[in-house]
Amino acid sequence: MSHPSAEQRPSVTPQWAVASPHRTASDAAADVFRSGGNAVDAALAAAVTLTVVYPNQCSLGGDVMALIGAPDGHVHAVNGSGRSPRASDVARLGPTVGGMPVYGPFTVTVPGAVAAWHDIADRYGTLSLAPTLLAAAELAGGGVEVAPGLARDLEREESRLLADDGMRAVFTRHGSTLRSGSLLEQVNLARSLTLLAEGGAEAFYDGPVGKSLVRRLRQLGSAMSAEDLASHRTSFDDASSAVYAGHELVSGPPGSQGIFFLEGMAALEVVRERLGHDLDPLGDDAGVIAAVLSAAAQDRDRLLGDPDSSPLDIDSLLGRRARTVAESALLGDPSPRRTQPTRATGDTVAVVAADGAGTWVSLIQSNFHAFGSGILDESSGIVLHNRGASFVLDPSSPNVYAGGRRPAHTLMPVLVRRSDSWTGAHGTMGGRAQPQIHTQLALHLAAGRTSVEAVTNPRFVLGPTEPGAGDPSPRAAVKVEADLPGEARDALAGAGFDLAEIPAHDDGAGHSQLVRRNGTTLEAASDPRADGAARTHAG
Repeated sequence: MSHPSAEQRPSVTPQWAVASPHRTASDAAADVFRSGGNAVDAALAAAVTLTVVYPNQCSLGGDVMALIGAPDGHVHAVNGSGRSPRASDVARLGPTVGGMPVYGPFTVTVPGAVAAWHDIADRYGTLSLAPTLLAAAELAGGGVEVAPGLARDLEREESRLLADDGMRAVFTRHGSTLRSGSLLEQVNLARSLTLLAEGGAEAFYDGPVGKSLVRRLRQLGSAMSAEDLASHRTSFDDASSAVYAGHELVSGPPGSQGIFFLEGMAALEVVRERLGHDLDPLGDDAGVIAAVLSAAAQDRDRLLGDPDSSPLDIDSLLGRRARTVAESALLGDPSPRRTQPTRATGDTVAVVAADGAGTWVSLIQSNFHAFGSGILDESSGIVLHNRGASFVLDPSSPNVYAGGRRPAHTLMPVLVRRSDSWTGAHGTMGGRAQPQIHTQLALHLAAGRTSVEAVTNPRFVLGPTEPGAGDPSPRAAVKVEADLPGEARDALAGAGFDLAEIPAHDDGAGHSQLVRRNGTTLEAASDPRADGAARTHAG
């Protein structure tokens, strides 16, 4: 494998910042910074640690997408998502299936996280990944305290966890799931992490770890094969961008819903110019913002699929289509709106990091839904994601289920730059609502709010939250946190949306992580909706 030039792998200055949704992961990243690692090394340390402390949200059996911003301003878009088994077909799902399953063996695509970690480390890091994997193995084997966020998902998903032998063995005691503060021991996962430290990604894709996963999936009826794993490759692609209020927002890679976040931001730039002021999601602008978000979400559901078989016309989306969306939103439509049905908020983690030498990272990894497919391979200790639940069975859709395809993907890292210099790394949990949450973050920051304000301010999120849920209302439901101001609520209702209140700082509104340059200082903020922490060092 080729390695980057010295310009791409700079030595690290003492200044750094990182944020993640779990304190232990943020501390692991900080330790790597103190050991001389760059932002890439630190982000990977947090990412690996999160698979131990937040196995509900991410695992070795999931996917990764990332953006790496180099000091020279170049951006590297990393697609660590996998394909459906090549032998997959609709007939295997059974004759009575009414739609793509949400859970179970048929929703498991080839996990891309492990390959992506190693490829990112090899290309852009400065340290070996092996010590990070061994540290995570020690953590898994010795046990970690169940954090409140994990405990909530354990309680919510108890019946599903009790139904799987592997899940039951790890996450339950005496017939009930572990509670907050309990000790979670993952001895077999520790063994798998050690094998990866010793054998690299090959131990997963062409070695004992992968063989165990394939064996378990085939026992359950999946078409997954050893060849499917062995043929997996991380993709390195171009990112796309849109400008709002002088800030260039970068997202991707192809196959990610990030392009539809950019469509929305391009549309909101048109709205901003027409109205003559920066838009505020906490005030009278909430209605037009939500109208733009709704239109972009419908475009995503109509157009997004495997970029190899269904490439997007990105120039059209960010140009002509964005202007059309803006014009429609500005006209205002008080008639009832309907959003496309959504599966879930998604269980995802975001890690963002930056260093004083100018490397910036936004890395997102996920099981898709809480505990993914509901399958934990006992031998390896690995939770398997359910990313294949994103597929649809409509043969006319670009996201139709078929063998060897990547499903439309919710993971969407975001970087921000201004005047050719990196100024921000953003990431959020939120499944299909990630573009909406990213939009509100970007609008807060563009309006002059602080990093802490951006991640803590009340939010609204379009669409239902539960897996497999449709829209039972004749009008599109918008979840609003209890502390969302009245001006925003009135604007949303006036734009034709029904409101459904959720508690303030509810994890159903996603949890975000943010690193930002403020003058010559790096600052970081972690969303109070999770169990995270921001760590910084001024040098």
